[in-house]
Amino acid sequence: MSQLSIIIPLYNHDAVGLVKSLYRQSVDAGILFEILLFDDQSDAVYQPKIDELETIPHVKVFRLPSKAGRSVARNFLAAQARYDYCLFIDCDSEVVDDKYIHRYLPYCNGERVVVCGGTSYRPNPPARDCLLRWTYGTRCEIRSAAERNKHPNAQFSTFNFLIQKELFSEIRFNELLRNYGHEDTLFGFELRKKNITITHIDNPLYHVGIDTNRVYLEKTRQGVENLKILMEQYEDRDALVKDIRLLRYYNILIKCHVDFLFYGLFFVLKNPILWNLNGKHPNMTLFNLYKLGYLCGLKYVKL
Repeated sequence: MSQLSIIIPLYNHDAVGLVKSLYRQSVDAGILFEILLFDDQSDAVYQPKIDELETIPHVKVFRLPSKAGRSVARNFLAAQARYDYCLFIDCDSEVVDDKYIHRYLPYCNGERVVVCGGTSYRPNPPARDCLLRWTYGTRCEIRSAAERNKHPNAQFSTFNFLIQKELFSEIRFNELLRNYGHEDTLFGFELRKKNITITHIDNPLYHVGIDTNRVYLEKTRQGVENLKILMEQYEDRDALVKDIRLLRYYNILIKCHVDFLFYGLFFVLKNPILWNLNGKHPNMTLFNLYKLGYLCGLKYVKL
């Protein structure tokens, strides 16, 4: 009989519908399971929903007295898991159909297993002030399993993945990265160092927690700052530069001694770029230039 620990970090999101769907599918599949949640200091308005989650069978909610961050939350929950396989899910997701749990079960019978199910978005665009995140997701994150399996470890995502608990305990998420961004990048690198090839399957979840443009731009800046931390402190900097396109371009600017000039151009064009990113048709090339300019600026001043 398959055994599954479902792990969901919670922060400021109503996850009752998601958890109830996972509960029903797990019961229907006839497996041993538990659903472990970590509430990372959600605002008071979400507490009634979290209290409701605790009434669902097989669900346990954990809390710490201070904010932990996503890496700490995931590591903590995995340490509490009773079963051999851990299914990590972000709280701002929604199941696409009633076969989601079923599709993962064939992989719950092997050693050193890592399986990514993928990400999907609803086709109708959201309100204008959320278009940037939706546009990035629909254009850059929706990939078939066949596409992702061409470069499997570079396509790792923490949004929706299964891993053998013993293997996870050997790697864990790097708690150096407390803010948003690139936990999955680093985890994928660590898997590669252990010669673990990630398997990608077509088993997506909808990403429904679409950030506003303001929030997503702030998270983007946090992600770029995390990259800077990794460049400075990660032992295999060359691997980072090789696999992360933003760092490859940044490294070229540094080697050519033109990073300051690029930052100066970015400083002049930053407001027009932001005008586009907050508009009706956010341009992904401009979004990439924004990230590169912000990274160059971090060498001189926090923007």
